Amino acid sequence: MAIAPFLVLSAVFLAVAFVSGNNLSACVGTIVGARILGRQIAKVFATAGIVTGLICQGHLMTYTVQAIFPVESVLVTAGVLFLTVVAFTLAKAMRAPLSLSMALVTLLLGLSTSHNLPTNYVYAQSVIAMWVIAPLGALIFGFASLRIIDRTQIENVWRRIATYKLLQIVLSFFASFVLGANTIGLIVALSGFEASTILTAIVAVVVGSMFFSDGELRRVGHEFFSMRYANSLAALLVSTLLVEFATLFAIPLSSTQALSAGVLGAGSSYRNKLISLRPFLVIVIAWILVPILCFAVGYLL
Repeated sequence: MAIAPFLVLSAVFLAVAFVSGNNLSACVGTIVGARILGRQIAKVFATAGIVTGLICQGHLMTYTVQAIFPVESVLVTAGVLFLTVVAFTLAKAMRAPLSLSMALVTLLLGLSTSHNLPTNYVYAQSVIAMWVIAPLGALIFGFASLRIIDRTQIENVWRRIATYKLLQIVLSFFASFVLGANTIGLIVALSGFEASTILTAIVAVVVGSMFFSDGELRRVGHEFFSMRYANSLAALLVSTLLVEFATLFAIPLSSTQALSAGVLGAGSSYRNKLISLRPFLVIVIAWILVPILCFAVGYLL
């Protein structure tokens, strides 16, 4: 059993490194695509935000673990994290969208249900409700905010652009902060939120952000650059606020899930532009199927 703590720390490291590398693009893709900050500086900037969020608010996610999987088992924790990493890697290889928060929570819920553990199902229902409400709220807010912005008169174009750039830098940091507090916090909370796992997670954030993020950062940065400043700003704002709200109530919520809905809402505000719904339909289908499949896998374990 002496190897069990090592397995947990290894699983935490892999999970945090993969999530940091993959989701960092959603946090600083805007400022990289618009060339507000260079790629390497943006990585350091986002890493600082993620680590700060983990340290300041990550402990709030311990309630999620206690409510859904109220049993401390080192081997089960390591197994669940390794299984989640495998699923995340396979989805990445197949270019299929996967929310680690959804996968991890529903996997634990299925495992807890199959073993008749004293699960807080009222809390679990609130989590699932948030997964439905948050994207809808992001969609509506993204659409409405852009309509309001479009109706405002521009007195000084360059001053407005400078304001947008400053706000994007600020929001990019807070987007990184809520990623560390919510998703990374959930991973660390599952393993006990002790000093050793926190330090392991911090190292993993640095490694993942610096070495695993280039591809996604380049792709997402290009996609954000093709949007107007106001659109990307609105999408980033609503996703950050929603994830922070969820964190304060210890509800795991994917930042990329909220951001995708915000992007669709902001893009829909264009009056004379067709929006391709196919990528978003794929994401929505994944949001539905992934929790069902992960719950089934957890239930069968």
